[in-house]
Amino acid sequence: MLSKEAIKSKKKFKRVGWLIKSIALNPTKLSRMKVAFQRMNYEFIVGKLPKKSPGATFTKLDLGGISTYKVSTPNSDPEKILLYFHGGAYIAGSPAAYYPMMSHLAKATGFTIYVPDYRLAPEHHFPSQLNDGLNTYNALIEELGYSANQIAFGGDSAGGNLALVTILKLKETGADFPSSVICLSPWADPAATGESYNDDTCAKDIVLGPIFAKVWKEYNTRTYLTYYVKDEEMDENNPFICPIKGDFSGCPPVMVHVGSDELLLSDSRLLIKAFESVNLEYEYKEWDGLWHVFQMESHMPEAKESFSDFSEFLNLHIGSKV
Repeated sequence: MLSKEAIKSKKKFKRVGWLIKSIALNPTKLSRMKVAFQRMNYEFIVGKLPKKSPGATFTKLDLGGISTYKVSTPNSDPEKILLYFHGGAYIAGSPAAYYPMMSHLAKATGFTIYVPDYRLAPEHHFPSQLNDGLNTYNALIEELGYSANQIAFGGDSAGGNLALVTILKLKETGADFPSSVICLSPWADPAATGESYNDDTCAKDIVLGPIFAKVWKEYNTRTYLTYYVKDEEMDENNPFICPIKGDFSGCPPVMVHVGSDELLLSDSRLLIKAFESVNLEYEYKEWDGLWHVFQMESHMPEAKESFSDFSEFLNLHIGSKV
């Protein structure tokens, strides 16, 4: 049963469905003005979510050439690092927008969190974001002096995709892995091949539903990829685009949380199948009745419980060897 806070939040999102829908612009006909409008609305919607955790602070720094927020709370351990990639479909989002949620996650986990302002599409297509993920991770080690096992990865939605594909690229290059990975509703199947990409789930998803319904019906396309991957480069079997196709053997442990009422539910289920095929250590939870990245409503008991699970998982693995 949903908490009273979750019920209230669900009603709030339904009331602003018209504004959420306005984010969905024709992905085949972009302009600088349309993209700016999309990002402005995204920041406005996120800005209506709960405020930062009391006592939280952030500083801006350059990390591997990328502007980054360093978020900490009074209980943050400076030797425990979470490199967190924000969501936003690779077209929107920023460290500033994510600061409130990150402050609550930092408080819950006791980690110091770095949130890079990685490059966005359509100005920068794949693999720009992957390169930024690698550069920020390497900078934590080479510029700030952390060891790989002091670092964990995290991300939601597109940021979850970025966390996963960065792990796969580290494997390909033979680099040291971080200690673990946490994913909140990861966008692991950008080609939209999973069974949850259907009208019924679209109607239940209060966050992504209005966006995808408009894209599907008005613009006659089943994906949202034009922003991120050029049409001629799209390959649903490329694991650096669609990590459900990745070989995660030998990779660090992963925890995945996803809502039952979201279009990306099958992304997580297919991802778990990829993990199981190579016996990767993982923990997985589906949250009944909840929506895409519900943890942004950090005041909800469900969000607090999710953060507590992430805390236990991260602290179990931090400092361990893969």
